[in-house]
Amino acid sequence: MALYLVSYNLNKPEQDYPELVDYLYLIGARKVLDSEWLVRSGATRDAVYKGVKAHLESGDGLLVCLVQSAVGDNLTHPLGEI
Repeated sequence: MALYLVSYNLNKPEQDYPELVDYLYLIGARKVLDSEWLVRSGATRDAVYKGVKAHLESGDGLLVCLVQSAVGDNLTHPLGEI
């Protein structure tokens, strides 16, 4: 399974996006920073992108990257548990 970084920039940050957060947890993603999540998945990068994009609004930014290696500090979810 591949490890993907999902990063987004919400056009309306004052709004909650509960469907987005629910979807990210549903696919097994773990929040590591305010708007960055890591997900280990057997899906393709494009499939992860399309799934997340379906829960965003027009004008929201989205980046999905394949992660080959990672290091981090002060994360909300430890890398070793993803």
